[in-house]
Amino acid sequence: MDFHKLKEELTEKDPHSFLALASAEQEQSDDDPFFVFQMNIEEIFETSINFLSSEETLSMEEVNDWKEADFLVVCQTIDGDFIGGNKEETFVIPQSLYKTDIEIYPYFLSDFFIAYEDGTIESPTLPPV
Repeated sequence: MDFHKLKEELTEKDPHSFLALASAEQEQSDDDPFFVFQMNIEEIFETSINFLSSEETLSMEEVNDWKEADFLVVCQTIDGDFIGGNKEETFVIPQSLYKTDIEIYPYFLSDFFIAYEDGTIESPTLPPV
C-alpha cells in the first residue's frame, strides 16, 4: 500500500477516515499485505480484549478512555498485533495485549506507516522493514 498516496487522498485527519480509505485501497489491491485493514477490526480487537482479560492486559475501560480522544484500531498485522490511533498518536498493541508492551508514537496513522516503511521507526513488536 502506498501510504504517501493515502495521506494525500485523506480529506479528514481522523482514524475513521483513515481506516475507510485504507480498507477501500486494500480491497482493490492484489498485494499480500502485512497490515490488514478491515472495517470490522474494532470488533476483533474487543473480542481479544475480553478473551485475554487479566490485570496485566489492556481492558475495555482503558480502551473506552482512549476512545474519548477519538482512538480507533485500524488494522491487524499478519502476526496478530493491532495498530490504532487518534488524531495525534499511533499505538502498536501486541497480540498479547500486555499494557507494558504497548508502544505509542507521536504520529498520526498515515505518518506512522510512512515512517515505519521508511525505516525511521524501530518497533520491538513490528519486524524491521
